[in-house]
Amino acid sequence: MSFLTSINRWVIGYSPIKYTVLWNWYRLINHRGWRLDDRHLYYDFWYSLNHGWEHMTYVHNFEEFWGKGSYPPEKIIVSKGDYDNLVEKLNKPPQYCEKIARVLTRKAPWDV
Repeated sequence: MSFLTSINRWVIGYSPIKYTVLWNWYRLINHRGWRLDDRHLYYDFWYSLNHGWEHMTYVHNFEEFWGKGSYPPEKIIVSKGDYDNLVEKLNKPPQYCEKIARVLTRKAPWDV
Protein backbone atom coordinates (compact mmCIF):
# COMPACT_ATOMS: atom_id res chain seq x y z
CA MET A 1 0.00 0.00 0.00
CA SER A 2 1.36 3.40 -0.93
CA PHE A 3 1.98 6.21 1.52
CA LEU A 4 -0.79 8.38 0.05
CA THR A 5 -3.27 5.53 0.29
CA SER A 6 -2.35 5.04 3.94
CA ILE A 7 -2.89 8.72 4.70
CA ASN A 8 -6.21 8.68 2.88
CA ARG A 9 -7.41 5.64 4.83
CA TRP A 10 -6.32 7.20 8.10
CA VAL A 11 -8.09 10.53 7.48
CA ILE A 12 -11.31 8.96 6.19
CA GLY A 13 -11.44 6.43 9.01
CA TYR A 14 -10.42 8.78 11.85
CA SER A 15 -13.58 8.76 13.97
CA PRO A 16 -13.15 12.05 15.93
CA ILE A 17 -13.36 14.07 12.71
CA LYS A 18 -15.82 11.85 10.83
CA TYR A 19 -18.69 13.77 9.24
CA THR A 20 -17.34 17.13 10.35
CA VAL A 21 -16.62 20.10 8.10
CA LEU A 22 -12.94 19.14 7.84
CA TRP A 23 -13.78 15.55 6.93
CA ASN A 24 -16.30 16.60 4.28
CA TRP A 25 -13.83 19.13 2.84
CA TYR A 26 -11.11 16.46 2.62
CA ARG A 27 -13.48 14.04 0.89
CA LEU A 28 -14.56 16.76 -1.53
CA ILE A 29 -11.03 17.75 -2.62
CA ASN A 30 -9.98 14.10 -2.96
CA HIS A 31 -13.10 12.96 -4.76
CA ARG A 32 -11.55 12.77 -8.21
CA GLY A 33 -8.58 10.59 -7.35
CA TRP A 34 -9.78 8.27 -4.59
CA ARG A 35 -12.48 5.80 -3.84
CA LEU A 36 -13.61 4.41 -0.53
CA ASP A 37 -12.09 1.02 -1.32
CA ASP A 38 -8.61 2.60 -1.72
CA ARG A 39 -8.13 1.90 -5.38
CA HIS A 40 -7.20 4.70 -7.73
CA LEU A 41 -9.74 5.38 -10.47
CA TYR A 42 -7.26 4.94 -13.29
CA TYR A 43 -6.68 1.34 -12.23
CA ASP A 44 -10.39 0.69 -12.75
CA PHE A 45 -10.11 2.03 -16.27
CA TRP A 46 -7.30 -0.33 -17.26
CA TYR A 47 -8.91 -3.34 -15.58
CA SER A 48 -12.21 -2.71 -17.31
CA LEU A 49 -10.74 -2.48 -20.83
CA ASN A 50 -10.79 -6.23 -21.30
CA HIS A 51 -13.16 -6.98 -18.41
CA GLY A 52 -10.34 -8.87 -16.76
CA TRP A 53 -11.21 -7.69 -13.30
CA GLU A 54 -14.80 -8.87 -13.68
CA HIS A 55 -13.72 -12.28 -14.97
CA MET A 56 -11.27 -12.78 -12.12
CA THR A 57 -13.96 -12.16 -9.53
CA TYR A 58 -16.83 -13.91 -11.35
CA VAL A 59 -16.49 -17.27 -9.63
CA HIS A 60 -16.27 -15.61 -6.23
CA ASN A 61 -19.40 -13.52 -6.86
CA PHE A 62 -21.28 -16.52 -8.24
CA GLU A 63 -20.51 -18.59 -5.16
CA GLU A 64 -21.24 -15.67 -2.86
CA PHE A 65 -24.75 -15.36 -4.31
CA TRP A 66 -25.64 -19.04 -4.84
CA GLY A 67 -23.64 -20.57 -2.00
CA LYS A 68 -20.29 -22.30 -1.53
CA GLY A 69 -19.58 -25.05 -4.03
CA SER A 70 -22.24 -23.91 -6.51
CA TYR A 71 -19.76 -23.13 -9.30
CA PRO A 72 -19.75 -24.51 -11.98
CA PRO A 73 -23.53 -24.51 -12.48
CA GLU A 74 -25.39 -27.82 -12.47
CA LYS A 75 -25.57 -29.97 -15.59
CA ILE A 76 -28.81 -31.54 -16.80
CA ILE A 77 -28.38 -35.26 -17.31
CA VAL A 78 -30.75 -36.91 -19.78
CA SER A 79 -31.11 -40.64 -20.39
CA LYS A 80 -29.99 -42.04 -23.75
CA GLY A 81 -33.54 -42.74 -24.90
CA ASP A 82 -34.75 -39.24 -24.03
CA TYR A 83 -31.73 -37.71 -25.77
CA ASP A 84 -32.42 -39.72 -28.93
CA ASN A 85 -36.07 -38.58 -28.89
CA LEU A 86 -35.00 -34.94 -28.55
CA VAL A 87 -32.56 -35.25 -31.45
CA GLU A 88 -35.23 -36.88 -33.64
CA LYS A 89 -37.69 -34.07 -32.94
CA LEU A 90 -35.03 -31.46 -33.70
CA ASN A 91 -34.04 -33.14 -36.98
CA LYS A 92 -37.64 -33.53 -38.26
CA PRO A 93 -38.83 -30.75 -40.51
CA PRO A 94 -41.83 -28.87 -39.09
CA GLN A 95 -45.26 -30.15 -40.09
CA TYR A 96 -46.94 -28.44 -43.02
CA CYS A 97 -49.81 -26.27 -41.81
CA GLU A 98 -52.44 -25.10 -44.30
CA LYS A 99 -53.40 -22.00 -42.28
CA ILE A 100 -49.82 -20.76 -41.94
CA ALA A 101 -49.23 -21.30 -45.69
CA ARG A 102 -52.32 -19.17 -46.51
CA VAL A 103 -51.18 -16.37 -44.22
CA LEU A 104 -47.71 -16.35 -45.76
CA THR A 105 -49.06 -16.11 -49.30
CA ARG A 106 -51.22 -13.04 -48.58
CA LYS A 107 -50.09 -9.62 -49.67
CA ALA A 108 -48.90 -7.27 -46.99
CA PRO A 109 -50.89 -4.04 -46.54
CA TRP A 110 -47.93 -1.96 -47.76
CA ASP A 111 -47.58 -4.07 -50.96
CA VAL A 112 -50.98 -2.99 -52.39
